[in-house]
Amino acid sequence: MNNHWLLVVPLLLLAHHAMAAKPVEQERLAARELNGREVYVQTCAMCHANGVGGAPRPGRPDDWVERSRNGTAELLVSVLRGKGAMPPKGGNASLTRAEAYVALDFMLNGAK
Repeated sequence: MNNHWLLVVPLLLLAHHAMAAKPVEQERLAARELNGREVYVQTCAMCHANGVGGAPRPGRPDDWVERSRNGTAELLVSVLRGKGAMPPKGGNASLTRAEAYVALDFMLNGAK
């Protein structure tokens, strides 16, 4: 029997795992190339610009105080999964995690 498969299969599994696990730093670099304001305008502004249904508004720190208590990571989870009246990904099923991150960052910091 040919034993080279005993070496090839683990290497293929390792390569697949390495490609599937996207390091956080790579995600942050990809996010920097995106424009948070553009993502916000395209996906989030419809509700967040005017606080529809209690949506927190960009540039209004008082709107974010309670929501921010558990940190940005928890806010990102809310964006991706939905919360209250907000559907997952703001209703944009094609929204990537990186796009959600830059839009959230814009709403928290960039709209000042």
